[in-house]
Amino acid sequence: MYYQLRIATEEDAPTINAFLEKGQAKGGVTIAECTTFVVMEDANGQLAGCLGLEQLNEQEGLLRSLVISDKLGQGHIVSLFQSVQTLGEKKGVDTFYVVANHSASHDFLALMGFTPLKDIPDSVWVSAHAKESLDKEQAVVLQKKSS
Repeated sequence: MYYQLRIATEEDAPTINAFLEKGQAKGGVTIAECTTFVVMEDANGQLAGCLGLEQLNEQEGLLRSLVISDKLGQGHIVSLFQSVQTLGEKKGVDTFYVVANHSASHDFLALMGFTPLKDIPDSVWVSAHAKESLDKEQAVVLQKKSS
């Protein structure tokens, strides 16, 4: 099936929130100046995946709220990650963080170039989303620097 990536608009917020809640992720998303979402839609315009980038400061960003449909393969997820990273780099972000709550996602994130951090940078604590995610028992912060 054909999928298209695009940057979400404020009008997409209700659809993204419903998709996040269906995927058991926290809703309450607003498309704001510091947070941008990339959505993946099928040929019928139905949401199949989303990933947000919360800009923490000029050079650092937090990848957040990844939810994907069971229709998507690993290649689609890689494409979503790469699109968000490219978007971040265009905004000046050269260091990306992600909070992983499931050990199963660590292998995939390692393939994407993320490495676990022992010490969480102060900039990550600025994000209310990161703080909430870090409350979970198995939460780990991973980092990736742009090449």
